[in-house]
Amino acid sequence: MPAQSELYQLAADVELLFTTYCETLDDAAIERWPDFFASESRYRITTRDNLERNLPLSLVLCEGVGMLRDRARALQETVMYRRRFQRRLMSGIRLETADGIDGSGVKVRASFLVCESMGDGPTQLLVSGRSQDIVVREGDSLKFKQRLCVIDSTVIPDSLVFPL
Repeated sequence: MPAQSELYQLAADVELLFTTYCETLDDAAIERWPDFFASESRYRITTRDNLERNLPLSLVLCEGVGMLRDRARALQETVMYRRRFQRRLMSGIRLETADGIDGSGVKVRASFLVCESMGDGPTQLLVSGRSQDIVVREGDSLKFKQRLCVIDSTVIPDSLVFPL
């Protein structure tokens, strides 16, 4: 078991990963999104209902960083949409394993909200939910090995094409 100071440092490093992830996406730097993932990774968005019923249905599923790069490229080059601004808020970032970061990574849980503003309309809540992630160390960086985003609603917003 790691020393208490090592766990505090790991928690701070994980929080910085989440903060930088949100800032990058909020700044619409979609080309940098895949850089937050390990080479062997999984990104999935599903609903709370699907997860509770153990259904494999996914609203978005990318296996491997190559699929993430393809999705990012498609969003940059082919998707036509009204100019929008999104803001991601993550809270309650908590390490669920106290073993430190090893080959299998550390399990992390967090809550999230994504708000969206378009044109001159009011800012609206786009989606809320929680994430169940696995974070690993690759070289000098922490990266997502798994990012499972579970949205609370069964009504799926059209802006869900953008990463959570």
